[in-house]
This record gives sequence, C-alpha cells and structure tokens, in this order.
Amino acid sequence: MAKITIWPDIYKEQGHWLPCITLAKTLKDMGHTVRFMGIEDCASIVQPYHGDFDTIMKKIYPLGYSFENKLEPVDQRWKPHHLLPLMRGEVDIPFSGANQPDLLIGGYFTSLETLLLRYKYGLKIALITTYLRHPQDDPALFAKTKLIHMPQAVARKLMDGVLAPADQGMSIDKFVAPLQDVKEMIPCPKEFDYSDPDWVHKAQVKYVEPMIVRSSLTSAAITLPDPITIPPGKTLLYATSGSMVQDYESRARVFFRNLISMMQTQNMDAYYLVIGAGARVAAQLRAEYGLVLGGQSTLPANVLIRDWVSQIDVLGNPAAAAFMHGGLATIKESIWEQVPIIIVPHGKDQMDNARRISRAGVGLVCQVGELGPEQLRGLLTTATTSTWIKQNLVKFAGLLHAEDDKAANAKLSVGVINGVLSS
Repeated sequence: MAKITIWPDIYKEQGHWLPCITLAKTLKDMGHTVRFMGIEDCASIVQPYHGDFDTIMKKIYPLGYSFENKLEPVDQRWKPHHLLPLMRGEVDIPFSGANQPDLLIGGYFTSLETLLLRYKYGLKIALITTYLRHPQDDPALFAKTKLIHMPQAVARKLMDGVLAPADQGMSIDKFVAPLQDVKEMIPCPKEFDYSDPDWVHKAQVKYVEPMIVRSSLTSAAITLPDPITIPPGKTLLYATSGSMVQDYESRARVFFRNLISMMQTQNMDAYYLVIGAGARVAAQLRAEYGLVLGGQSTLPANVLIRDWVSQIDVLGNPAAAAFMHGGLATIKESIWEQVPIIIVPHGKDQMDNARRISRAGVGLVCQVGELGPEQLRGLLTTATTSTWIKQNLVKFAGLLHAEDDKAANAKLSVGVINGVLSS
C-alpha cells in the first residue's frame, strides 16, 4: 500500500479541506497511509477527525494568519511569500527520507506549489479541485498566471531552483506542462455541472464522489467544537457566506443584517436562525448587536451567530432552508440533506453556481442589493412550499448518496488514485 500526502489549500478554507478528509478516509479504508500537510491554522480543521498533520511554514504563516488575511491588493488573495522558502527546502521534512510519500495530492489552489514539489522531490502528483471550474481554467494556466505575474527574476530563480542543472532556463510553458496532463478529481456529480458544448473537460479530469460524509480517520470519536442546540419547537434556518467571507465582508454583513431583520418580522418566532459568519464578520456583528463588553443585546432571541458551524450537522437537524453565498461545499451539503437553497451570490464562482442552482431546480436565486426582510420572507415561503424544488432535491440527493455510499474500493476517486500510483 502507498504513502499519500494531501495538501488541499494554503489557507484555512474549510470548503477546500473538508472534502479531503472524506477522501483520506476512503484511501485509509483501502489500506493506504494518509497524512495532511498545511499551515498551522489548518491543523484545527483536521484535528477533530484525528488525521495526521505535518505543520509547515510556521514563520511565514503563524497561527492566526487566516483570521487576518484579506484580499490585498484587491482580487489577490494568494501571495507568493512561501514559494522561495519552499524551493529552498522549507518543507523538506515531510518529503525527505522515509517520510517521502508515494503520491502528493494537491489542491487546485496549490497547483503551482504541487508542481514545484514534484520537480524538487521527484514526486507523483494528482489534484483535487473543490469547485466547478471552467475547463479552460486548468491547473497549468493557473500556475502559469502566478509565475508571469511575479517579478520575472523571481520566477526564474524559483523554477531553476527546483530543476536539474541540465533543465535550467526552461520556459514557463514547458515548466507548467506536467499540469496539463495531471489527473484531477472534481468531487461532484457531473449532472450538477454545466453540459454546454464549451464546458467539456480533458479526459484526465474526472468527476468523482461528492465527499460529503466525514468519519474519524482513527478509532477515536469525532468531537466538533461548540455543538449547537436548537430550542424545542423551533424550525431551523441556516445562513452562511462561506469560509472566504473576508473576501467580501461588506456584502456578507448586508446579507446577515437583512436576515436578522427578517427574523424580527411577523410570524418568524417559530423559526431559529443559525448564522455561520466567519470569525471576523461574527466579531463585527456581535459588536454591532451589543453582544460584547457587557453591552445591551439587540440581537433577536431567535438568532444565533457563530464563527464556524459544522454545516452537515446543522443542515441535518433538519433545516427548513439554507441561505447561502453559493460555495460548492455548502450547496452539496444542502442537497445531501434535501434542504431548499436560497442563494445570494457574493462573487467569484458563486455566480455560476447560482445558475447551476436554477438549472437544477433545487433552490432560488437573488442578489444582495435586492434583499430586504420582506423579500427574504417571500423567498423563504416559496423555497419551503415548492413541490418542484422538493422533487429536484430528492433527485439530486439521490445522485450524491449513490456515489458517496459506495464501498471504498468502488469509489471513483480510488480508480483515479490507483491509476496514478501504478503509472
């Protein structure tokens, strides 16, 4: 059996990490040894599931970095601080001697880092892409874009630093070429993605099981932080702007304020709204509603604000509806629990996901600027009473369960991984 290391993302983005915990369980059930690697912030995602975790780049990304991280400059979340240290051996320990894995599974958002490690340590690699990307936005283009937008002297030093002497001076196009043929897994049924003629992936890109169910990676029990108790007799509603909420804080705050106002309208006493706001926005909302420093709370009694929520557990409470930004992980979990979706896209791939929601008929779409308490009430009523939405949720939930419920040796991801290991 093989030793496998998984590195889904640089930052603490639960939507990119949590599916990989499911993948790790599948691989362990097949007899493989699996470890995670990542910055110190990300260890807390894996810890409840008791996965082995190698902490890297502590000096560059100290504990708490993810909380402070913003898009600076605008639209540039990813920063190249770690690339030269990585090239110089910052992550030697997880890849040296007996520690070297037989396979490194990188995330789409760590495709350049995965490529550098491939060259430096002679690794076999695969990728997991935890969102529904356009076929032309392939990992090779993603890595190339990063290289050409950094100072070219730095890009040259970076590439030559991991290449054999005879290959130094290689062009960027040739350097990223291995990513054009890398095996790539998308944890989502193909039926949920676009079927347009211009939306066709290369043969090495495979839609695999949705990776929703998460189990302990050892015999120890899962203990998630801050379990949520819903008051008796209340109907649960859930709202989130995702784990990358700091990228669009102002939109998220407007979204959550309007939802809180909705909970104060007539006949909403029967509902209980749980908001997973992210640490930064949650802190802002608590201050705004007088929940800190002995303030007088103005938050309605039927609203709970949390930094982070185990969505699959809250949605399975069950929730009557999910108000969301439109990240793929939250969409899949809502469909899994057959919870009607009300999607309010904030940016990025969420606009495309809103179209997917409409096409699949599993929820409703609205824009942040159109939202007021009464409009939200109307959307809630429509989403929870629509027979059409309920029927489509049953259909797509069936697709998700059919793949995730398969035995480990029958899962589509295992076929991809075994193909890379045997190549």
